[in-house]
Amino acid sequence: GSGTISEYIWQGVVYPARGGGGIFCYNASARISHNQIRNNNIPAYVESWGGGIAGFVLGSTGYLIIEDNKIDHNGVTGTDLTGGGGIALYCSGRIVHNMISHNAGYGSLYVYGAAYVAADPAGSQSALVKDNRIIHNTLSGTYVNGTGLTVGGGTSASVVGNNISYNEMLSAVSASNGGGLMVDVAYGTIDIDANTIVGNVIYDNNSYGGGISLWSNMASANNDIRVANNIVSGNEADYGGGIRCQNSTAQMINNTVVDNFARVSGGGIRVDGAQSDATILNSIFWGNTAPQYPQIDYLSSGAIRVHYSDVQGGYPSGMGNIDADPFFADTLFNLSDSSSCIGAGIDSIEISGIWYHAPPFDYNGNPRPNPAGSMPDIGAQESPLGSPVAIEPIGDNLPVTYELRQNYPNPFNPSTTIEFALPHSDRVTLKVYNLLGQEVAVLVAEDMVAGTYKYEWDAGGLASGVYYYSIKIDDFNETKKMLLIR
Repeated sequence: GSGTISEYIWQGVVYPARGGGGIFCYNASARISHNQIRNNNIPAYVESWGGGIAGFVLGSTGYLIIEDNKIDHNGVTGTDLTGGGGIALYCSGRIVHNMISHNAGYGSLYVYGAAYVAADPAGSQSALVKDNRIIHNTLSGTYVNGTGLTVGGGTSASVVGNNISYNEMLSAVSASNGGGLMVDVAYGTIDIDANTIVGNVIYDNNSYGGGISLWSNMASANNDIRVANNIVSGNEADYGGGIRCQNSTAQMINNTVVDNFARVSGGGIRVDGAQSDATILNSIFWGNTAPQYPQIDYLSSGAIRVHYSDVQGGYPSGMGNIDADPFFADTLFNLSDSSSCIGAGIDSIEISGIWYHAPPFDYNGNPRPNPAGSMPDIGAQESPLGSPVAIEPIGDNLPVTYELRQNYPNPFNPSTTIEFALPHSDRVTLKVYNLLGQEVAVLVAEDMVAGTYKYEWDAGGLASGVYYYSIKIDDFNETKKMLLIR
């Protein structure tokens, strides 16, 4: 389809628009579910919205549900405002469990994401964007924003549990923001929680926020944003490879921001703008790269506070910050049992008369803190340990061969000691598996110097039975069996 010509109202002004290449919902509530919506294209119009689906509900009473659809290979082209190559929602509603992929937006002026959610600031609309895969979408234009998802206007929104990854801004003549997600002059409350934002790229110069961009040019907007439990990794832009916070008030708590790249500055995050007020707690900034300020780039015109976070190279101010390799156990950024981030966070803190609290659940929905009564971990993932387990060296003599020794005692209840040896410095991974071959614990995942070590493992919470522990050091692999008896 090529869309329907209609109109919408923004702050009392009526604007003509063309929308809904596949499905168009105008001034009505609807449920759109279990469809495949593809290969629709809206041709050039002054404003073009929703190559796959567009919902325009004027007023605050309508509600649109879009769930369990495949929305792919749709496109929009506009000469003024263009958005929602996959979906454009201009009303209250929810977008849940959809695959939104390979949609495109092209525009002569302003272009917005594959999924676009907004409303008239005069209303009181809200939107839920949850558990969607928003991947491999593209944008091109003069001002390009939020390739995967754009949240703007007068809506309050919860953006929860989405995979917003591998989206690309191919070209922008003037400026671009938010390779994965952008919050654009939002007047409501915005919650961004437990999302995976990975591998989004903005190619052009003058680009900001490869993963997330919080952007506003109005003092009355972007004043209530909460960013928590997100994994932001492998994104790229000129400034703020992972995150950009510009003229926005944001709490950023228990996020893992790693391995992002900025071509100029702020590999992890850039905070700028006189109205910016960013509070960062319990977060990891590690492995991000940039010619200047590889982890955190802060322009003094705004305000930033960093507490109880793991920042590579350290951070010059704040309470409880550490500078220690987080020792991730895997590519999902779980913490190994020896990580210094375990138990190093804060559950609640008062700053300038405002209380901030760690989220009660982590990225995976597990309780935080875990175990109860301990302090939260730093990062999006919560370890089941209350504190890191120390790996103790044994003796002074250097071993001549790799070795994994039999645990003792064996059988055991509930703890046992595992010893291993490495003749030279190397990366060590030591894991425990059950009889089904399922991983139940990551004991070690870090670079270690040559020596012989022992590790005391507590199997509390596991059932009786046979378990296997396996070590990998370079080309050396060995597995041994142990028996837990309750």
